[in-house]
Amino acid sequence: MSYKAILFDLDNTLLNYSVSELKSMQNTVEAHGLIHKETFSWDVFWALFSSVNFRYWNERLMSNYTIYQVLEYSFRDTLAGLELDHTEADILAKLYWKTFCGACDFEDYAMEILSHLHGKHKLAIISNGIGEAQRNRLAAGGIHHFFDALIISDEVGYWKPDKKIFDEALQRLEIDRADALFIGDSLHDDYHGAVNAGIDFCYYNRKGQPVDRSVRPKYVIDSLIHITTIL
Repeated sequence: MSYKAILFDLDNTLLNYSVSELKSMQNTVEAHGLIHKETFSWDVFWALFSSVNFRYWNERLMSNYTIYQVLEYSFRDTLAGLELDHTEADILAKLYWKTFCGACDFEDYAMEILSHLHGKHKLAIISNGIGEAQRNRLAAGGIHHFFDALIISDEVGYWKPDKKIFDEALQRLEIDRADALFIGDSLHDDYHGAVNAGIDFCYYNRKGQPVDRSVRPKYVIDSLIHITTIL
């Protein structure tokens, strides 16, 4: 089918969020000196922080937390749980966020696909991330110029799978929903969001996971390079 616009999720679709998050945290604890404390264990720290941060991130909308509060509270609870000085939480949160906002680790073939599509289709991003980070990371990777629109949840007030964030993208691009294809890695936020909005969905199954029979994306790919075969 011929699409006028290709809409992308960002994290773990075009950019490898998991790698950027891990590297940014490693750089943070190294730069701060936390890693050199006698009782510090990276594996224990990372496991606990990941669990605590996941909880605060999921609570952020209901609790009206800013990203800085999510990070500060995550560091505070993690350090306290490890019997380390939790008064350093604010410093660590700011250092981590600055580091992460400058991180841009691409998914395989992301740059090649964007270069191939640019000029042939309107391109946009629909992300549930934080505008400051997403815009800075795109700039750091030198790919921000590929996109005709960036629709980021904390800027527009809608979060996937709410159809309103997709409607916002269609409005900005001035296209009909039948002329758009959305590509993402999440069967919850991305697939259901596209279904809610009546937009064709391409599931980027980056880890090759089995797909439940109740889920029926228009396309399934395990590599971004395969986008060229469905356009």
